[in-house]
Amino acid sequence: MLTPDTAIDALGGTGAVSDALGLTPSIVSGWRTRGIPPGRWPELVKLAADKGCPQITFEALANAAPIEARA
Repeated sequence: MLTPDTAIDALGGTGAVSDALGLTPSIVSGWRTRGIPPGRWPELVKLAADKGCPQITFEALANAAPIEARA
């Protein structure tokens, strides 16, 4: 099952994701515990496609989101 940790790690880690999205590493690091904001999912799905990580999809990210973010 995909989690924020496994998604970020699959994309190269906190530094790689923050560089790719133009964010600070602390923002991406916070996603590991708070969940990945839905507004960032399109960027992550595109990044995953570019990096050959087919397991990172909108559906997988939705299932990995904290319960309160799914509503």
